[in-house]
Amino acid sequence: MHVLIIPSWYPETPEDVDGIFFRQQAQALQRSGLKVGVTAPLFRSLRRTKSIVMGGYGIRHYVEENIPTYVYKSMYFFPRLPLDRTRWVNAGKKLFEHYVRDHGYPDIIHAHAMNFGGILAHAIHEQTGIPYVITEHSSTYARKLIRNWQWDAMHLSAQKCASRIAVSKHFCTLLEKIYRGLEWKYIPNILSAQASEVFDFSTKPQNSHFTFCSVAHLNFNKGFDILLPAFAKVLEKYPDIRLEIGGTGLAAPQLHELAKQLNIQNSMSFLGGLQYHEVLNLMRRSDAFVLASRNETFGMVFIEALSQGLPVIATRCGGPESIVTEENGLLVPTEDIDALAQAMINLYENRQNYHPESLRNDCINEFSEASIVNKITEEYKNVLSNQQN
Repeated sequence: MHVLIIPSWYPETPEDVDGIFFRQQAQALQRSGLKVGVTAPLFRSLRRTKSIVMGGYGIRHYVEENIPTYVYKSMYFFPRLPLDRTRWVNAGKKLFEHYVRDHGYPDIIHAHAMNFGGILAHAIHEQTGIPYVITEHSSTYARKLIRNWQWDAMHLSAQKCASRIAVSKHFCTLLEKIYRGLEWKYIPNILSAQASEVFDFSTKPQNSHFTFCSVAHLNFNKGFDILLPAFAKVLEKYPDIRLEIGGTGLAAPQLHELAKQLNIQNSMSFLGGLQYHEVLNLMRRSDAFVLASRNETFGMVFIEALSQGLPVIATRCGGPESIVTEENGLLVPTEDIDALAQAMINLYENRQNYHPESLRNDCINEFSEASIVNKITEEYKNVLSNQQN
């Protein structure tokens, strides 16, 4: 079976983690024996001034982990207007032409996110008849960031799609309310091969101070402005607990200032941007994971933390409800500093109830490459079988 992956965003470099789950899924499908290719328009924001000069433009192609990958590098000039989506889709059509010239037509297209990948997949379907599957990941639905002019093409793409997938149960329910009359199926993201690698828990560092870690973009949606004051309350009862935060983002200066105002800077660290192996190393040397997101469609960091044997604390913000259970962590309401602080205290006081090996094994059983690839492949087979009938 020949599958073409069309992501709405994608890592620009081997070290880039933006859209890394698209790349991980493509590589997992390829390892399972499918023929897999990727075409990805990579449009950069004008706010990234360095990338205007240094980012490069036009079509590039390379092979990554045996996957032919075609990218079209450009810039967003008017991202809030239809023009830039049209430019993105047209770039994707050119990539498709180049890909087909070199590798032939795929049997099926798997687009990630309706806007823009799903719209491109629909355009290709209209020209070629190739069926397409869409997995939705975007938090823009819950955050109400989709503009009125964007909806018509998104609804049409959803209607013509052969199968619609969402990465959490809560997200399926939300999308079925938005795309009325259309069914959505729950298939979570894949735990990466790196996170699944065997390691010896006896080598895990024993911290002199219990350490929570957190990893995400430093922006409003990830709720670090809730986590820091909650951590300050935890320190009032347990002053030896520590917090380490990995990530970069526009909110970084405000969060550093907030830490100073709360007088917690000596009990925590901002680690800056981390490569993927550094994220896993941070988790392995920590004792628990916490994130106070306002919206998550899934939450890859939660399964990554569980895979490294950490109990997790998350907010009831969509995705985590399909991951966090009484056995592996705690869920709290969004925007609730006191509830988050109490959850951190409760987890610390009951830390002996969480067994790292069991947390890891349960996570791998549910989110492993083999489990998720099997579900996706079965969906492909069902689509192609229905096409023939």
